[in-house]
Amino acid sequence: MLEEGREGNILAGVSSADVGPEAKEYYLLRADEEYRNGNVEHSIYYQVKAQFHATDMRYITEAAELEKRRPTTQELMKSASNQEKGDFKSKKFLRNIIKHLQQVEQQKPPEMPTEEDLDYMDFLEGSQNPTEGLTRIMDICHRMPDEWCILHLCKSFNPATTYSVFNEIMASDGAIYLSLLRHCRSPQLGPIGLRFAGSNMANLFREYSTMVERFRRVVTVDPLNVKSKEAKQKYWEELKVFDTFLQKLQANFRDIISPYSFLFFGKRYDCSGAQKQAKIIYSRVDDFCLLNQWSTHQRVLLSQAALHANRLDSANLKLICYELSSNENEIQSVYDMLKEFASEWNQVEERQPLVGRRFPTILVVDERLDHFHWEQLVTVQEFTRIKSLHCLWRLFQIHKSNISHGYYTTNIKQGMCIINPDADLVNSGRRLRSFFEYWLSQWQHLFETVPNEEVVLKQALQSDCFVYAGHGSGLQYVNGRTISRARVQSVVFLFGCDSTRMLSTGLYSALYGAHDYYHGAQCPSIVGTLMPALDGNMDTVSVTVLSLWLAPGNKQVIPWTQIDRVPWLKSGIIKGKVKTTTTMSDEPNYHLGSLCSIMSLVQQGKVEPNTYNCCIYVCRGLPAWNLAVEKMPL
Repeated sequence: MLEEGREGNILAGVSSADVGPEAKEYYLLRADEEYRNGNVEHSIYYQVKAQFHATDMRYITEAAELEKRRPTTQELMKSASNQEKGDFKSKKFLRNIIKHLQQVEQQKPPEMPTEEDLDYMDFLEGSQNPTEGLTRIMDICHRMPDEWCILHLCKSFNPATTYSVFNEIMASDGAIYLSLLRHCRSPQLGPIGLRFAGSNMANLFREYSTMVERFRRVVTVDPLNVKSKEAKQKYWEELKVFDTFLQKLQANFRDIISPYSFLFFGKRYDCSGAQKQAKIIYSRVDDFCLLNQWSTHQRVLLSQAALHANRLDSANLKLICYELSSNENEIQSVYDMLKEFASEWNQVEERQPLVGRRFPTILVVDERLDHFHWEQLVTVQEFTRIKSLHCLWRLFQIHKSNISHGYYTTNIKQGMCIINPDADLVNSGRRLRSFFEYWLSQWQHLFETVPNEEVVLKQALQSDCFVYAGHGSGLQYVNGRTISRARVQSVVFLFGCDSTRMLSTGLYSALYGAHDYYHGAQCPSIVGTLMPALDGNMDTVSVTVLSLWLAPGNKQVIPWTQIDRVPWLKSGIIKGKVKTTTTMSDEPNYHLGSLCSIMSLVQQGKVEPNTYNCCIYVCRGLPAWNLAVEKMPL
């Protein structure tokens, strides 16, 4: 057990960037204590502080660049001693050096560090107490896009796992903290937090910790041993059993979070109909809360439920009411009010369909909860993940000039793909090669060829979009530290098993994923996987996602949704389902600009129906919008 006094004295003046494994446990312990004592806001501060620690800084190079920045000539002269100033006046050689440096500065003035350059790396550095720290957190959240809802997800402290291996930490019992750092009533009402705990949590963590290995045991087979009809049948039966296990696991997860899944909905699109209706609803909510002396916590929850009432069935609405109050009169009043709001929202959406669309929800996910299927709680919602509020703030600061209506906007014209570099995924390589040559003929392609670091850094990662499809994440071909020291321009797709799964480097150590290196290199958005997948299923998902988000090089190609899937899967042959087919020139509304909306379709099972196929794909970083295929409707 950590001793509060000793650890507190040691860590009081330490920045978040210096937090290591033991210090993270200390902050989680403090978060638990504050929550139990009723200081929810202080608990939120410690949760945020715990999720940014020393290992995160190894991916960030701006700090080192600022430290190495050469002083300006003005700064040099100002800091010179009297003797040095005398030498300068008397020595022409020194004057010539300064003159030359001044000429260089006139041609390219040095970039001066600003407060934002310094605080986006650790905005909690120097905070003296939770109150001051929470004020900074709220300020950071309010300076980010109004369209975002930011949910912070954190696993509680468990003293039994302080020095355990990661598998033990994953499987250990604990509680889940859900904090709404930015929500539908921000900034008028501050952040709120919830804690999910109970007897069924231990089993949930234990079962989730076995998920990947269970799948591996099913699909890792020798092809020579599954040639008979009986062996094939047994293989598919075992896969079906795993799918049933995963469905039950997700149902148990939803039951624990229920009825609070509605908190994962994002804000409605900021159109006139939504603004007018929301204003009416919030006014009624505030009047009700004031009359019944409800807390800010209750007011935020009721506001969120009211904003999305028509997406919740009667049973869920009733459960929400019982969570909000124990007074039967209040429960009935809230239920009637929410039912009325649901009817009103349906009418508004009929008149103005844009009202039914929602902005992305940003999930700040603790590394120990990253393997959970958060997107499955509300599959129709757009999501993206990030590992800490610090990382989100940094990416926002770097790319804010390209952020519009909460989306990182890009205009993808050119790209590069690296497909099956080891040349050992024969069927997958054939399928993907045919797709890229057919749909993205204008791209630079690298098929069945091992790339060197120069190709990856100077070509792939500097294009508008980069797609990797092969084993793992591709880090076996280019060192992760090398990537983090680059500046990635691309939106990145990593279509490989475990491509963005959090992994451990040893005993009790911070986790890492391939996306950490890319985000360190300022990559705005990454799509990757949480666990392994079958080649054919992953190929189907990857080409569907890419075809919906990227414009084809030739408008005369057949829309990918009209391609006959069977010959393409078997032989990589592309042909239409029927003889008479349309072309992309006849399909002006085929594409979707929001990448997160496409990933939502995957999560809903509309691309691959089996649970083990649709739930593993996640967006990480900023929500991206490709203006080359769809203009923003706002």
